[in-house]
Amino acid sequence: MTLPRTLPALAVSCLLSTPAVAVPVTANLDVVEENGFNEISLSFQPPFFGDPGEDTTTLSGQVELLLEVDPSTGQVSEMTITDGTISGTPLRISESQFFVGRYELNSSVIGADLTTPEAPGIVDPATGEYDASQHNFTVSSGTLGGSISITLAGINEELSFDFEEMPVGGAGSGTGTVTLTLLESSETSKTYDAVVLLPISVVENFAVPESPLGDLEIPISATGTAKLGGTVVLEIIPEDPFVLWTEANGIPGVTQLEDSNGDSVPNGLQWALGLDAETSPFPHLLSPSETSAQNVGFTITLPDSGSVAPLTVLSTDDPSGSFNVLNSGAVSAGNPIPAGTSGTVSISLPRESRGFLRLMVGEPR
Repeated sequence: MTLPRTLPALAVSCLLSTPAVAVPVTANLDVVEENGFNEISLSFQPPFFGDPGEDTTTLSGQVELLLEVDPSTGQVSEMTITDGTISGTPLRISESQFFVGRYELNSSVIGADLTTPEAPGIVDPATGEYDASQHNFTVSSGTLGGSISITLAGINEELSFDFEEMPVGGAGSGTGTVTLTLLESSETSKTYDAVVLLPISVVENFAVPESPLGDLEIPISATGTAKLGGTVVLEIIPEDPFVLWTEANGIPGVTQLEDSNGDSVPNGLQWALGLDAETSPFPHLLSPSETSAQNVGFTITLPDSGSVAPLTVLSTDDPSGSFNVLNSGAVSAGNPIPAGTSGTVSISLPRESRGFLRLMVGEPR
C-alpha cells in the first residue's frame, strides 16, 4: 500500500465552547403585577387649593430591551429600550373647597412609550444599577380633560388635553436596576430570570388660557416605579478553536488549507494534531509499521498532550478519485480517532489491499 506524504486537511467539525466577553440578547419583559410597582401616582396642584389631588393609574404591557450580558457572570453592562408601549388605567382627580372652588379631571386609557434616546444605556456590571435619566417615559395616547373653577381668581375653564396630538413626558429619574438570576445552563445557552426596575418622575405644566392671573400654569406630576420581568435566554456562540490557535501562534487570518510554515502540511492538520505552528508534524503523521503475512501496518504517533480535533483515516485505490472512510475496526482508536487521543494509534489492513491512505481533520458528514 502506498502512503502519500502531503495530507490535505478538510473542514473541522468540532468547536470549543469559549464564549465572547459580552453577548447581546433581546429580552421581552412584561409589566409585573405586584404591589408597590407599576402604580403611577398622578397629582394635580392648582393654586389656592392647598393639598394636591391625586389618583393612581396601573400600568400594563410589554417592553423589549437589548442587553449586553457577560455569560460567565450574568452581569449586564448595557441596557437599551428598543420597543416599549405600555398603558395605564383611566384615572379621576377631583377636589372641592368652600370659598376656593372645585376641579375635576378624568382620563381615558393612557398609552406611554419607553425609549432610550441615546443608545446604548450604560449599566454598572458590578451592581446592576443605571442612571434612569438615560431612558424616557412619554405619554403618547389618550386624553385628559375636565373643568376647573377658582372663585378667588375668577377662573372657570374647561380643560382638554390630547396626548396623541401633544405628547408629554421626560427622562426617568433616580437609579434603576437590572438583575439577572441564572435558572438553567448548558454548553449552548443560559436561561435567566430578568427583573428591571425603572423609576419614573415626570412633571408637566398645563396652561390655563386667558387666566385673570395672567400666564397661569398648573403642574401635574407622575411618580412611581415600573417593574418589568420575564425570562431571558442567552445563546452562547462558541469561538472557532482553530482561529484561537492561529492568533496564539501569531498567524491570524490564515485558513486551515494554507501552509504557513512551508512544510507541506496544512495549518488545519498542524492544529488538529495538537502542535504549535512551528513544531515539525512529521513524527506524528501516518508511517509504515510492522507487517505480517496477512496484514500491512501503519501507525500515527500523537503528542503526549493529545490531539485537539477528531482525525479520520480515509482510503482509496485511485488517488484521483474520491476517498472513503476506512473501516473503524482497522484503526486501534476507532475511526474517527477522537479528539484528546495520545500515544500510538495502529492501522492494520489486509496485505492484498493496494491503495492510498489520507488523514482528514474532523468527522465525516
